[in-house]
Amino acid sequence: MSACAMLTYSNVSANAWNCGKEVAASYGVTINSNSGCGSASGFTVCWNYNPNTLVAQIQCTDSPWWAPCSVINNKINDAVEQCLSQQNLELTALLGA
Repeated sequence: MSACAMLTYSNVSANAWNCGKEVAASYGVTINSNSGCGSASGFTVCWNYNPNTLVAQIQCTDSPWWAPCSVINNKINDAVEQCLSQQNLELTALLGA
């Protein structure tokens, strides 16, 4: 399957980023750096987090045929929103950035 749209988020604190890494780990993707890609269960996700600007970019670049990008990106948005809300931060998605 082709790549899903890149999702870009601002106002992502270090604590919120750490929460996101824990969520990714629960899906089998280990994030050990601020930039990279990881795969699990037929999904490949790439990310870039800039701690200076507090911007995180996340993109599913490969997935099984049965998983549409709309569902994948909704799951990513839900996880980001959960992590930001735990840190009392407002979700700011910069779609199409």
